[in-house]
Amino acid sequence: VAGANEILQLASSSDDRTLILVCVSGGGSALFCSPRSPLELEDLMATNSRLLESGMPIEHMNVIRKRLENGKGGRLAATAYPATVLTLILSDIIGDPLDLIASGPTVPDDGSDWDDACRLVQE
Repeated sequence: VAGANEILQLASSSDDRTLILVCVSGGGSALFCSPRSPLELEDLMATNSRLLESGMPIEHMNVIRKRLENGKGGRLAATAYPATVLTLILSDIIGDPLDLIASGPTVPDDGSDWDDACRLVQE
């Protein structure tokens, strides 16, 4: 959590002359973790355990994760604005949906929202 928060803090201090290079791969959701208030790490850990136990596809899990953390769903790139963000992505998801790989820290959410996340949880 401290590392993710430090990355977000550094990104927020960038300007229009800053180039940020981001390397993203499968498993990045677990490594780049910054809970949205009032959530804490333990909440995310419990949620992730239940998602894994459910057998839910990774694409669906990441729709939910993007709602629970500060840097996911394009929010790392948004935090870095007006910097230029260059992202290199190694996909672990069939079809390569960029907004779902590692929960898309530098890619805008591709149409999913809180209603979608709630529907997935209820299923």
